[in-house]
Amino acid sequence: MRKVAYRKNAVKIALLYPSTYSVAMSSSVYHILYFRLQDAGFYVERFTADRGPRGVEDGTPLRHFDYILATVHYELDYINLVKMLIDAGIPPEASRRERPKLIVGGPPVTANPEPLAEFADAMAPGELEALWEPLLAYLSTGEEAEGLYYPARGPHPVSIAYTPDVREVDYRRLPEPEAAFSLSVEAARGCPFSCLFCMESYITKPYRPRDWIAVVDDAERLFKKYGVRPSLVALTANSHPHFKEMLRAAVERGLPLSLPSLRAELLDDEALELIARLGQKTLTIAPETSERLRKPLGKDITNQDVLRVAKKASQMGLKLKLYLMVGLPCEKEDDLKDVVELTKQVKQVGAYLYLSVNPFVPKPQTPLQYHPMAPLDYIRKSLSEIRKAPHDEYSQYEPTLAAIQAAISLGGREVSRHIVASANSPSPLSYWKSLLRRGELDYVFKPRGDPLPWDHVRGFYKPGELRKRYEKFLSEACG
Repeated sequence: MRKVAYRKNAVKIALLYPSTYSVAMSSSVYHILYFRLQDAGFYVERFTADRGPRGVEDGTPLRHFDYILATVHYELDYINLVKMLIDAGIPPEASRRERPKLIVGGPPVTANPEPLAEFADAMAPGELEALWEPLLAYLSTGEEAEGLYYPARGPHPVSIAYTPDVREVDYRRLPEPEAAFSLSVEAARGCPFSCLFCMESYITKPYRPRDWIAVVDDAERLFKKYGVRPSLVALTANSHPHFKEMLRAAVERGLPLSLPSLRAELLDDEALELIARLGQKTLTIAPETSERLRKPLGKDITNQDVLRVAKKASQMGLKLKLYLMVGLPCEKEDDLKDVVELTKQVKQVGAYLYLSVNPFVPKPQTPLQYHPMAPLDYIRKSLSEIRKAPHDEYSQYEPTLAAIQAAISLGGREVSRHIVASANSPSPLSYWKSLLRRGELDYVFKPRGDPLPWDHVRGFYKPGELRKRYEKFLSEACG
């Protein structure tokens, strides 16, 4: 196990990820924080939900640190975060705690900080590069620095921070054998598209593609150092203006790459051939729903685009993975039938087909934040219909978990009492299921109007723009 040298009188920071160790070590920002905090002179130990209340490096108890810096990527992990504090003997509520102080960041926290506001002393809304100086100032002195969000003040205006130009990227990693080690290379920040359901697209505006040569150079350097296939990371990797140049260069250098979900309409035969030559085994695209609903949702992808890509992928020996959603706003029975028919046609062109199906979960900072989640009975029935479609592999996200995720994501500070109660429960899932049965989470299944709990968080778009986009969608899709 890698040891960190203790420096006398150094400020002690617990770097916490409220999930498993393997998931934590697959998060690039977790690695970046680990090294950069040490560069700044702090003493750092890592903590994860499955390793207990003692640090990975030296076994120091969590309660002995000056600060806990937590990065969170999934709303249900809020429960793990609070449970980790409780198990360590630390009062979870900031008002009952002098030390350690808790700072929290991550995409769901950026979109809506309020569900964790009772627990955090400070929150980091936005990108690490843009918030690094105020974060350092706060960790060094404990004094408020402009740019962070301080829940003790009550809800107050704060802007989502972003760095205008993503150039220098820290690629130091901890390649430990017990971790699901991931070498992610960032190709772009943000997304040029604005799919109405995609929270990450809206909170990472504007779109900033990196220099494509730097991306390939970074990937090659990592591959040579660690011997692990690098993954290109971007919300839409093939929207990069030099996507095929990156692929060609990687092929010429003998550099294997893994690619995330890609836009089908932007994939031509040459790109698919290059992807296969890079050693990719599975091609992932996300048609999400019927052709009728796709366009108003922001996905101008036709069924013919999907079939064209499926046929070529099959010829190149690539498996095809389709991301699909059910319970979308304005969804009709014919939309589900269209999806089933599309999968039949995909199988007919010879593709090995993996279906991954998720319920629609309304998220803050998106136009669909106003729309109710579909009833769970409807979602279960719809999932059953999609599952009947031809496929070789299948996975789905549990509808009850989706509803719990929505309840946390869409809540205000009042949600904190449920987070604490579930963290104290021997069965957190049972606790949330009982709330669903009693109707205490019914706000998830109802329309939402202004003001919203996260209205004080200022994103890329002017106030009112998301409402206009939502109303435009309703007129196009529900008419």
